[in-house]
Amino acid sequence: MLDTFTISTTDVEPTRTTKMTVGSAPKGVLVAKTRSSYFDLRRLANTIATLEACGWYWGALTAGQSKAVLRTKEAGAFLVRDSENSAHLFSLSVKTPRGPTSVRIQYTEDGKFKLDSDKKSDTPEFDCVVKLVDYYVKHSSEEDAQHFWLEPNGRREVPVKLSRPLRGKVPPLQHLCRTVIHKQTSEGEVDKLPLPKPLKSFLTEYPYQL
Repeated sequence: MLDTFTISTTDVEPTRTTKMTVGSAPKGVLVAKTRSSYFDLRRLANTIATLEACGWYWGALTAGQSKAVLRTKEAGAFLVRDSENSAHLFSLSVKTPRGPTSVRIQYTEDGKFKLDSDKKSDTPEFDCVVKLVDYYVKHSSEEDAQHFWLEPNGRREVPVKLSRPLRGKVPPLQHLCRTVIHKQTSEGEVDKLPLPKPLKSFLTEYPYQL
């Protein structure tokens, strides 16, 4: 059975909620049963560094500003920004067929990131926000959708679609080349490329196509 959890569609006042149905979490996700402040600092520092590299992290953009930016874009356009809610660090803003909306990204007790929910579930959790977004982008392209936006009454709406990151700045040429290489290679093939070790390290620092 698919699990159901509720995510907020506003980043300031919980005036309206929407639901999403999800499949089970990806395999191989490790849980940090005990962790220190150093663990959190390293995880958050690595996440912010990866977000800064991607070009579609907009920093201190408000919910209202994100709606204005996304309003004229096609459905599936998205960006990540800082959350205005003090209990959360980041929010995912996306243009849906019903208009722009924002989803809070929760940092869990196990030191993972997931879409904010109102109950425990099999909601996928990740050690990086970019990895979280990458997961939903890949599942958006599948014919058999596993994730759906729902209305408060539980009626199924349209499949979740994250198709195009909306960049707030142009990334360096090296980063753009890196994403192109990842698009042209399968997972695990980077090490087989005839490249110097420093270049391979640069590629593995950001193993995403976004």
